[in-house]
Amino acid sequence: MLLNPRLIANIDWALLALVTIISVIGFVAIYSASASYGTDTLYFQKQILWFFFGLLVITATVLVDYKLMLRLAPWVHLVLIVLLLLVLFYGTGGPGSKVSRWLKLGPFFLQPSEFVKFSLVLALANHFRDSRRIGDLGFKDLFWPLTLVLVPFILILKQPDLGTAGVLLIVAVPIIVLAGLRMKVVWASLGLALVSAPFAWYFILKPYQKNRILTLINPESDPLGKGYHIIQSKIAIGSGGIWGKGFLQGTQAQLNFLPARHTDFIFSVFTEEWGFIGGVILVTLYLILIFWCLRFVGQTKDRSGTILTYGVTAILASQITINIAMVLGLMPIVGMPLPFMSYGGSAMISHMIGIGLILNVRMRRYEK
Repeated sequence: MLLNPRLIANIDWALLALVTIISVIGFVAIYSASASYGTDTLYFQKQILWFFFGLLVITATVLVDYKLMLRLAPWVHLVLIVLLLLVLFYGTGGPGSKVSRWLKLGPFFLQPSEFVKFSLVLALANHFRDSRRIGDLGFKDLFWPLTLVLVPFILILKQPDLGTAGVLLIVAVPIIVLAGLRMKVVWASLGLALVSAPFAWYFILKPYQKNRILTLINPESDPLGKGYHIIQSKIAIGSGGIWGKGFLQGTQAQLNFLPARHTDFIFSVFTEEWGFIGGVILVTLYLILIFWCLRFVGQTKDRSGTILTYGVTAILASQITINIAMVLGLMPIVGMPLPFMSYGGSAMISHMIGIGLILNVRMRRYEK
């Protein structure tokens, strides 16, 4: 159903303002981070274009009733799974990356894993919208939800992209548990996960992934190799001090010491130039964004809207937490962009879709 003009009054302009403020801060950081590449303002200009395209995507997302999206969700999820399969055979490195996680479509790079997180939430919300699928769930009731989760999880893990694969589990597991999973199933699953951990370490994790975990414990053991990213990131953040070195004055970024500075390590660039105060302001904006979105969980008119709002918020919160913890040296280095800050078209558009979904649910909460 197309948007009823009366619903426009329920648009949450505060949420859009928060996203815009964070994105503008991202523009400034990307401009500074890319200045040392010799590309002038290329990344900066592209990110602004992706932002405005993202606003169009939000508009398109809120035009269609989310209940119609739920019915289409399994098919959209299937299409994205097919694209993940194509990445394994025809994937290429994206801008600034050598890891094959993108599909090249003419001049554009598409990263399907960024979008499958949101199609998963839609598919789970569609599955659990039926009251018959809520409460007293046993192992036999988990076949379809686990299929929705594990198929893209395995495909993303093989790219390899441990960070995004982990986000799928972080988002999906609580949804399934809160849907009414029997406690004996929960404990059995936890036991199975613990028993499987050694198997995963020896047979699933790739050598470089194991090295990243070990490097987290002692990055100084290989300062010019495996520990280089964490060390340079911590130097950049620490050297910013209280007030920062100033715009375009960050030595770790401008002298090319800090890798992936316009993507995964954009927070390090920002805090080196704007210091502890700038970092606190940015983290505060993110906290406001997350708690603002969580307000909507209790304001939905149906179960599917609640799951959808929670799922999208969980995606944003987990990515923000993982990225910041990663650059601070509190978690292993994984390919995880900082929402609305890191450079990237797929990341920006997918996160804008998420914001559009939350707005969609909120706008229609008073509909009969």
